[in-house]
Amino acid sequence: MRRRGLALALALSACWACAKPTARPVGSLLRSDVRFAPIVPDEADRAAADAAAAALVGDVAEVARASARIAAFDASRDEGPTGLEPAALDLLNASARPGRDYDQASLELLERPDLDPALRERIERARASDPLRIAEARVRDARVTALARLFNTVVEPIGQSLLVSALAPYRLAQAGLRYGLDLYQQDPLPLQRRQALAHWQDFLSRYPEDPQHAQVAERAAEARTKWRETRKRHTLEDARQALANERPREALVLAERALRFAPEAGDAGAEDVLARAGAVLTRQRAERATSVRFALPVGRMLAGPETRELALSLLTGDSPVDVAAGDEASMQSPELRFVRASALTRRDPEAGFAALRELARADPERDAMARHARALLSDPVRNPYDHFVAARWRDRRARVGWLLLGPFKSSELRASVAGVLEGVLALPALAQTTLALPLRLLQFPWMPPPGTAKVTAVQARRVLTQEPGTGRASEARDWLEDYERGRRNYVGALQVAEERADADPEELAELREQAARQALQVALKEERSDLRRALLMGVTRKFPHTEAGDEAGREARRELEQQTPHEIVLTRGFLLENPEVAGVRGLALDPDLLDDRGNNGELHPQGIALLGGRVIEVRALAPSGDEDDEPVLSHVIVSDEQLARIVARLEETSFRNALLDEEDPVVPDAGRDMLFERAKLGLADELDPRATAKADFAYKGMRERYGVVRRRKPILPFDIVVRGSLADLSLGAFPRLREPEPTPDAVLYR
Repeated sequence: MRRRGLALALALSACWACAKPTARPVGSLLRSDVRFAPIVPDEADRAAADAAAAALVGDVAEVARASARIAAFDASRDEGPTGLEPAALDLLNASARPGRDYDQASLELLERPDLDPALRERIERARASDPLRIAEARVRDARVTALARLFNTVVEPIGQSLLVSALAPYRLAQAGLRYGLDLYQQDPLPLQRRQALAHWQDFLSRYPEDPQHAQVAERAAEARTKWRETRKRHTLEDARQALANERPREALVLAERALRFAPEAGDAGAEDVLARAGAVLTRQRAERATSVRFALPVGRMLAGPETRELALSLLTGDSPVDVAAGDEASMQSPELRFVRASALTRRDPEAGFAALRELARADPERDAMARHARALLSDPVRNPYDHFVAARWRDRRARVGWLLLGPFKSSELRASVAGVLEGVLALPALAQTTLALPLRLLQFPWMPPPGTAKVTAVQARRVLTQEPGTGRASEARDWLEDYERGRRNYVGALQVAEERADADPEELAELREQAARQALQVALKEERSDLRRALLMGVTRKFPHTEAGDEAGREARRELEQQTPHEIVLTRGFLLENPEVAGVRGLALDPDLLDDRGNNGELHPQGIALLGGRVIEVRALAPSGDEDDEPVLSHVIVSDEQLARIVARLEETSFRNALLDEEDPVVPDAGRDMLFERAKLGLADELDPRATAKADFAYKGMRERYGVVRRRKPILPFDIVVRGSLADLSLGAFPRLREPEPTPDAVLYR
């Protein structure tokens, strides 16, 4: 028994020793002694070179002969085919059968079982780029979009009426009315059909001799007619908007352009806008002519002699309030009252704006100073307090409106017969929303500030800037501090609270700690290393006696100590998924680092990093074996040849993965590409010390990006939606057909 126990103890200790990570010598991390024998070209290599040279000069017969030589060589090999024959056949198809004939020739090649996956994907993408095939796909998207909107219009209101089934007819009628309005306002040529028109025109210009040319030309002509109608509608809408915004010249030009889209038919709406814009322009020209021809009558002065002292005081900067300008009647002139009130707003804003309000009560048609006073009062920069009060009341009305009417507060009924019908159909749902008032009362204390509160905050800051030390500034400061605290902007709240004379030191200390923590989080999110260090040092200087300030100082020091010229990271997941990068033709990484065994050393999940120059950092697991612990760093200097091989293999693998998997695209990065180009040219040791030249990039595995289960496109064409709202006591579940996602070039056709 004693021997058995001793043997068991030895076995357990041996297992524990095997599981514990051990240190590895630095020189054994990368196998830098890998040597490659010179490649001696065989008959297949020479035939491939001949085929490429013949394709460049357009010698189709020579390409065919070279392809036959490759096929004969593959048939005579005992080791199996070289894989060059499919590539040679594809080159022959592209040389001998250009245009749409290549599409048919590629079908036979796609049936070969020995076709390389990357070549197969490239051929399929080439076939998919046919303009006629793309146009048909866009037409199909347009049909699916129309069907999905109709289906969702019918199913959604029915599915949302599970709790209150009596509302289903009303919601269905409301949804149908909205669908009809949207259908009426839809463009004659929707977005997907515009894309189809562009590809039809491309097909007609590239393949004029194709048998389908006449059929495609007919469809394109019909689409162009609808496109002209669409452009006319958009141009007319822009003309009406310009006229409403008092831009008659722009409205006139747009209305004339709308008429040119269909000159034979005309358009009553465009002609109406044209006439109205012309009338406005005629009136403006008449007013301008009157102003130009104005002349001062002989022997008549525009103002009395009492205005001389007033003008001098304005030119010299003296206060017009202290100027004695003539008799009592002249002292009460509107001009002098306006100037005095304007000057008083700088010394006593409350009294000055009160005088301006008194002056603004006069008839603006007869009194020019009344118009000037109204302009000053309506200026949010010159009169911030009144606009602050108005904005605060607007925010309160918005909150109360949400409390009383819920979502109906923000909805605006259309000012048409259809809008009235929509409002009548919404009455049952409005009654249901009214019944949910107790639920909104519970949510009201925690309701976030409305979106319009940002304007109120701007006016409050203007009051603090222009009227410091006044009671109105104290009122604005109280509101602004509560607003910044409510949206958790502690830095802004601290700036406001520090200006308070009666601020509590303990509350200020707590707020300062919160602001420092917020500033630290913002600094750590900065991607550029130089800006990140500057922000960290700024946090340390601005909040010196806080925990977050001390942490920012330590983080800035750590970054200064560990900064490197570059940092291109290859994670362990990426190396496991791409063994050719970690293999002898890439990094030549020791396989023991990726065998998931702790007794011979194991790579940390952070993998390795290219630090600039010829330095590669290998990050191994800590002795504890915990992946959450900081890795053990080792640095290896490789040769120029090995670094160029690593970079080339990495780029080739990235492009191949992007070709085979649409979820693994090649992400553009200028710094990384510059570093790789210099490495391939043997210039890696010439470092650029500027922080803006640092390359920061990470190659991650697909499992690290998407988790254990990757995102896949759903098989079913619809989603199951479960929707509920406490505001109107609605609950429902219904299927929703998915509309086709817009293509990347869709923005060019809007």
